[in-house]
Amino acid sequence: MKSLKCKAILLGLLLALAIAIPVLAQTVKPNDDTTLKQIIIFGRHSIRSAISSTATLDMYSNDHYPTFIGVPLGYLTPNGRAAAQLMGGYFNAYLAHEGLITGNTSIDLPRLYFRANSIQRSNITASFFGAGLIPGASVPVHSYELFTPDPVFDPIAAGVVTTMDSARALADVEGIYGTGPALQSAYSGELALISKVLYPAGTHPAQPAGSAPIPNQTYPQASFDPTTIAITLTANTPVQGVGGAINVGGLSNATTATDSFIMQYADGFASQDVAWGRLTPDTLSQVTRLTVLQMGMVMRSPYISQVQSSNAASHILRSMTQAVSGTNLRGAFGTAKTPILVIISSDTYLDGLAGLLGIHWQLPTYQPDFIGPGGMLVFELRQSNKTEQYLVRVYYTGQNMDQLRGLTELSLDAPPATMQVIVPGAGNSATDLDIKYPAFSNFMTKVIGQQYVQPVAQERQPAVLNNVPLE
Repeated sequence: MKSLKCKAILLGLLLALAIAIPVLAQTVKPNDDTTLKQIIIFGRHSIRSAISSTATLDMYSNDHYPTFIGVPLGYLTPNGRAAAQLMGGYFNAYLAHEGLITGNTSIDLPRLYFRANSIQRSNITASFFGAGLIPGASVPVHSYELFTPDPVFDPIAAGVVTTMDSARALADVEGIYGTGPALQSAYSGELALISKVLYPAGTHPAQPAGSAPIPNQTYPQASFDPTTIAITLTANTPVQGVGGAINVGGLSNATTATDSFIMQYADGFASQDVAWGRLTPDTLSQVTRLTVLQMGMVMRSPYISQVQSSNAASHILRSMTQAVSGTNLRGAFGTAKTPILVIISSDTYLDGLAGLLGIHWQLPTYQPDFIGPGGMLVFELRQSNKTEQYLVRVYYTGQNMDQLRGLTELSLDAPPATMQVIVPGAGNSATDLDIKYPAFSNFMTKVIGQQYVQPVAQERQPAVLNNVPLE
């Protein structure tokens, strides 16, 4: 419990510092005497359907889960496509303002590189983001064949990392978060809230065998309350893929039961169908604290994030290096002549990268470090107009819950929520969070584990993946 409290205090201090130092209300900075030379957008896919079957979800609750009609499990929804295109439209305005987009498609398209991990929702998010970024054009999205592990995102499943010490990973996590019982106590409020949503007054999980029925209770067959399953932290051996080193016990059941609630809200479900009308926007946000907790344990600890995210971080650094040098580098995204790099994957991969860099954020309507649908970590390479030195600006941006739900038009005057982040150890000053490029490069080189980076000679560049199904 002590270590958990220390982590909470540290996170609170980092967030307080980030909020006390100038926080961007939008990506455009007033009186910015720099020129944008390159932008790397490392984003999550937009709104998707539930990733667990209705039959599985119904085991967790008294009531039948509402379905995402006409959308297969885990696919981007029509509203998700629209939200991604709106976000792309915002970046069209922003990058035109910054001079990286001209409005001439024949000039702009060759300056782009789009990459997505090999799942439908990431590919389609990238495609619709591109449709907003370059209106009227079909932006090519590079990806491996669907469900083929991409070494950049999942080096374990792709075979780049052949061994992972799950015992070391567990020790790392327990040193930060404490024990399962301590977590059960610390998050008892969220667990109790979820239990009441799944089994409101007058209902109860399936009647235990041999027990007498409780008066005025209904008993759906074969259901159980996932919040009653103990949170236990154990090591998985062998580790099968991304996020697979730690078994979090009942926490996984609780997050599975609530995962679709945020998507229901974002997708515009009627209020009575979002968690059966039993959560307000505030309590819906509170429930996601368990998602943040789980992601933190399976992706953000120092050892796990280094193993799982060094290859992605190496590609980001090498992409910046080739932009600075003007020379193409293997092991980078795009080329020295593609200053706009859009990389779309899942929240898991963003969390791993954030853990490796030690960065935190909080946007309105979300919990600290929660990655909403379409959320993005953005790395900007800038050059001072006075000194010509290169600077790196890092921020997290995304549509807030209501912008997603209402499919709100975005513009420079009505932007997505944005927060420039502190990169601990990279040379941030107390008044300006921009980082000198050499300091950022040194920092990245220090945190990246080269033993977990795919040798550039072995890298196989993905082709443009066509015919990705919409539904």
